[in-house]
Amino acid sequence: FPDKDFFGLPVGNFYTNLFKDSVDVVQKLGSDLSTTVSDIANLHTPFLKSSLPTTLQDMLINSLSHVRSAFWLNDGRWRQWEAYDCVNIDSVHNDGERHIPYIFIFPNSTISKLYAWAKYQASNGMIHEQLRCGCMTMSDQSPRVEYGCGRTMSDVSSMFIVYLLELLTWHDDPYSQQVVRDLYNASKKAAQWHMSVSTAEGIPIHMVDTYDVLRLESYPYDTYSGSFHLLAMKAAETLAYAMGDIEFAETCQKAFITGQQALDRLLWNETARYYNAYTLQTETDGIDKADTDPLGAIMTDTFYSQVLAYSLGLGTLVQNETRLKLHMKAELEHNDSPYGMLVLTGRHPYPGPYTDNAVWMMGNPNWATINMHLGEDVNQALQVGIKAMEHWRSVIHDEWNVVGIMGGLGYGADGMPYITSHYGYFMSSWHMVMALSGQKANMSEKSLTFDPKLDSLTDPPFVLPVLLPGVWGYLQNSRYQVGTDSKVSYSLVLHFGSLELSHLSVADCIHPDSSINIVTQQATSWSCSYT
Repeated sequence: FPDKDFFGLPVGNFYTNLFKDSVDVVQKLGSDLSTTVSDIANLHTPFLKSSLPTTLQDMLINSLSHVRSAFWLNDGRWRQWEAYDCVNIDSVHNDGERHIPYIFIFPNSTISKLYAWAKYQASNGMIHEQLRCGCMTMSDQSPRVEYGCGRTMSDVSSMFIVYLLELLTWHDDPYSQQVVRDLYNASKKAAQWHMSVSTAEGIPIHMVDTYDVLRLESYPYDTYSGSFHLLAMKAAETLAYAMGDIEFAETCQKAFITGQQALDRLLWNETARYYNAYTLQTETDGIDKADTDPLGAIMTDTFYSQVLAYSLGLGTLVQNETRLKLHMKAELEHNDSPYGMLVLTGRHPYPGPYTDNAVWMMGNPNWATINMHLGEDVNQALQVGIKAMEHWRSVIHDEWNVVGIMGGLGYGADGMPYITSHYGYFMSSWHMVMALSGQKANMSEKSLTFDPKLDSLTDPPFVLPVLLPGVWGYLQNSRYQVGTDSKVSYSLVLHFGSLELSHLSVADCIHPDSSINIVTQQATSWSCSYT
């Protein structure tokens, strides 16, 4: 579609800058088909030869079909619909669940959106929810591709800060570093907005978030929004230190500590031993219909912010890691179902309305990611993590049309597609890869470390994907004997991209070189003794 339009406005197609027409595409790809096939194989290999569960391998590879809802305009802007049944453009929070393969494979797609989100930033510093509104109906049919609109949300301005920090931390590229410099002030204003809406107690009040049908904004405080505020402060602090903005970094650090204290004071339930989903406005809030004296509602995926923090190497967001472990255990105990974890229990008597009694597709993989980082049983984490995806893969048989939400229990849609098709919630499962390998990258310091949750000395040899913006490969290990000396060897193999590192290690086995250069289709290997 070389002459694509948007409500009559010619926007074109970027591919016309690369090819004359569809015949030209076929001729160029067909003239060297072996290279095309080899490239596809190299894209798949780190997964298909890996130690990941087969279900996860399959779903991750097929999740790349999600790119079908994107469009690349002639002027170079990369944009994407929220879904085919919800034609918002580039909602920041929805992008947050699906963005990992995009920032790794197409980092410029994330950069394109970042400049647009910053362009339409509100005067008070808030990043608008999306670039165009049109879920269910598109009342504005003017020929404007983007302008900034939407709701006041806890996981939007925070995600903007996170994207910038991901580029700074993961992408060893001069252009990405320039993007961070260009947009740092926008991220600073976004962090200041977060602080401004958190003045009453230390965490935001009455906030909408991506779990919008739960209406958590009806309550003064909720843990999901509170923890995203903590993520915003920790990410903003880290970014400010990197930019030399020490005074603002210290301001963010103070806000982070205040927020931690508020989250525990307002939402930790010592009796139930978990974080309540929300605080009640009164003793008997109108939205709550539980017919007994409940311990308080518990929400699956309360701590998606923690997934993002762990992948960035920011550590545990809450003050007491033991409380996080107890909460994750309680999520599974209270909310598990044959199809995945129900999103919210304890607000209504069983079976409850579809809003609460449903399976959102990021809940299980995010539970797995957090538990692996916490050092909990890795096999249980993987099995819980793939549960909803395995149901979709083996029962629904439609991996190129994964819903956002599956039906829960007791109201006639059990385990069936329920709300919003062709969705990207399940793509938060990409974080499971980094959790399993324990990958931590700091490209500004040329450091790449791994702490695999599969034991190098007792488990079978592993192969684990290694993923960074523009870099695609795998890490593998082996064990061998040299006389009476027991050795473990590691190899980092690249299929795409290159790495220049001054520090590379797996657990406490450090690569001996201080200047390590790896390019496409090459590897570096090193070994250590063990007892």
